[in-house]
Amino acid sequence: MRLDFKKWSLVIAVYLILVIQSSAQPFRYNEKVFAKVDTLIGVEYATAPWLNNPISLLAEYNVHDGESRTEERPLLMDIFLPNGDTLTKRPAIIFAHSGAFIWGSRQVDDMHAFCDSFAHRGYVTSTIDYRLGMGADVIKIFGVIISLNITEVHAKRALYRGIQDCRAAVRYLKYNAELYGIDTTRIYMVGSSAGGFLALHNNYIDKDEEIPVEVLQEPSLGGIDDIGISGTGSSLDAIASFWGAISDIEIIEDNPTPVFLVHGTGDNTVPFKKGIPLSGIVPPNLTVGFTMPETYGSYCIDTALTGKNVFHETYFVEGEGHEFYGVNTGDFPEDGSNQYWDTINHKLSDFLLDRFRPNADFDVEIDGLEISFVNQSSNDYLVEWNFGDGNISNALQPVYGYYEPGEYRVHLLIQNRNMASDTISKVIVVSDPVVASEINIENIRVYPNPVTSRINIAGIMSQYEVTVYDILGRQWLKFRNIENNIINTNNLEQGIYLLEIKSENFKIVRKFRKVD
Repeated sequence: MRLDFKKWSLVIAVYLILVIQSSAQPFRYNEKVFAKVDTLIGVEYATAPWLNNPISLLAEYNVHDGESRTEERPLLMDIFLPNGDTLTKRPAIIFAHSGAFIWGSRQVDDMHAFCDSFAHRGYVTSTIDYRLGMGADVIKIFGVIISLNITEVHAKRALYRGIQDCRAAVRYLKYNAELYGIDTTRIYMVGSSAGGFLALHNNYIDKDEEIPVEVLQEPSLGGIDDIGISGTGSSLDAIASFWGAISDIEIIEDNPTPVFLVHGTGDNTVPFKKGIPLSGIVPPNLTVGFTMPETYGSYCIDTALTGKNVFHETYFVEGEGHEFYGVNTGDFPEDGSNQYWDTINHKLSDFLLDRFRPNADFDVEIDGLEISFVNQSSNDYLVEWNFGDGNISNALQPVYGYYEPGEYRVHLLIQNRNMASDTISKVIVVSDPVVASEINIENIRVYPNPVTSRINIAGIMSQYEVTVYDILGRQWLKFRNIENNIINTNNLEQGIYLLEIKSENFKIVRKFRKVD
């Protein structure tokens, strides 16, 4: 007889105590991590022909006598950058303001507030001007206007000019990605009202036959990408539409771009369902006609995307109207925004971050006090393990030996190339080592290994019981009265298991693999 003092540590239980997602951590993109933001005001991203025949009576509304006269003018954006940031691959967001294509600017309150907030979190953000103004059919007698009619054709052309401009803004950021430190695979657009129209149409108009024929009538507005820098592509990686709509639901097709829709069901400016924009707020007038095309609101878009199984999120608020987070054409009242501002801000933040946030997860394999950590995370770029005993590691798949049994909270932090983070914690409980008593271990055999349907146990003459655990300490089988020293394993799934053999005089553990 000789003593076998080989130490087998049976992990009785390895269990999940707490999972901490990155939303609870002060990580980049989740919340403010940069104290200051640098703002570049009035960056020219393109030039374009603006309407330049204003009707003096309606100049403040950007209404023009036809569309024959134009003036080449710059298109400007304000760019917000996290101060002191050295990261060169940052996601970017383009914000487009409201105003029915006749009012507003890149510098309205909500657009600047969004840009500032998300730049503090680590994004590159921008708010853009796009061409405003609508032509009108005007009838004059001796120079006096006797009727003025803004038609569906004029509205479609105004929308198309805006689409050309926002696509130019996307291409500008892609072309200057190195200058501004932008990841060109992470460019998003968020639009409010008219800006929501632009985000949606930029995303879904991807064929020549989807361009309205009215925009190519004289004076033709040209191709959809004729404005600004060419060659870099105008596609977006996600879009958000606040109280926006689309002109033709059929153009959605199977485009997989993720979409976030925000709308109030009581909106009488841009209908939540199918309807005519502004019909609820523009009174009838015998002299001035104002006819908008029928559109499909967020309810219809949600239905279409659901039917096509395209990922999207919605925030629809019963009874609320247009711009219901507390602005009027983008500007806050004196007492500031309402309770919906923070809600939408957080929902937008989560939606965008989920587009590129990695997912942290890990499993463990046990061999005594030595633990093999199996990193099952997605898109990990940088890894940090905290083993719960004061030691850390940056290995992707570390193997770590604990000095003594106990309870350890293991924490895994991962980051991708955009420095988006996720974290998870699991507590592992390692039992006291089990040492075989004075017995001739060499006479005890457990075979075959790997096993398919049964295990044979040889070399034990006394009574004993058998318990089978998986590597997480969960009990699968237990036998007290064993016939013919054979254990049936048909009910086990494939994987690694620990076989505990125990009697009054000894306890031993053997590892085996179950295969089909």
